[in-house]
Amino acid sequence: MRGHWVMAGLLSLALAGCSGGGADDNADKGTDKTADAGCADDGEKLKLTGLCKGRAVNSMNMDASASPEALDGCEWQVMEAALPADEVLLYRGLVCGKKAAEIEIAGGAERAEVKLIKSAMSDEMPEPFTLGYLYTAEGEPAQAITQRARSVIEDPKEAAKCNARPTNIEGWPKDAFVVDTDPNGSNTEDGSPVAVCGDLGYFDEGFRFWRAAQGYAWFFDFGQDFAEIDPGSLTIVAKDAEGNWSAIGQ
Repeated sequence: MRGHWVMAGLLSLALAGCSGGGADDNADKGTDKTADAGCADDGEKLKLTGLCKGRAVNSMNMDASASPEALDGCEWQVMEAALPADEVLLYRGLVCGKKAAEIEIAGGAERAEVKLIKSAMSDEMPEPFTLGYLYTAEGEPAQAITQRARSVIEDPKEAAKCNARPTNIEGWPKDAFVVDTDPNGSNTEDGSPVAVCGDLGYFDEGFRFWRAAQGYAWFFDFGQDFAEIDPGSLTIVAKDAEGNWSAIGQ
């Protein structure tokens, strides 16, 4: 199966094409500003795939109607991050003036980390901030997510109570799940915060959820902050037999 690099023991992988550049240069990072007649009004070419920024969205598995609104004075733009095995991650990142959000994927033996390395809302980031994790996944989305979330819960009896359920929350991806002990949504009698099913489970006072697509499960934990990437846009692409970039697993 393509892409099982996450499980291949790539410890502390720093991905080429995901670093460098000052905050004021971020909005142009990852694009080739050389005039290209083929792109016309579709923006610059992305450096890794050569796709025109305005057309790259056609290669992405996303429903823009479910995407969060960009902050005032900002916009979503298509960006890319390098992956092993000649694959590339396309995603929409926040751009505010000359500052742009940028992520990298750092691999590990059990999971890969999704790290924010440049911020569109902050002039400086002392160190990368982990937004979530990427796991390989098999089977139906709910089944794959449940398995991954249960795997980090030490008590088997407690783990068995946890199952993935759709979130159906406006502004979240339509295919978002949370891992919960109640299929209708856990709550507390006194109205205190709900936190169930461990570090990868449901927390009702933060933006924490799962997606599963293309043979992977994505876990996002944005806390209570605005997400600087559109989590429903993340799409892994690779060249097909004709040399065209397209989403894997299609």
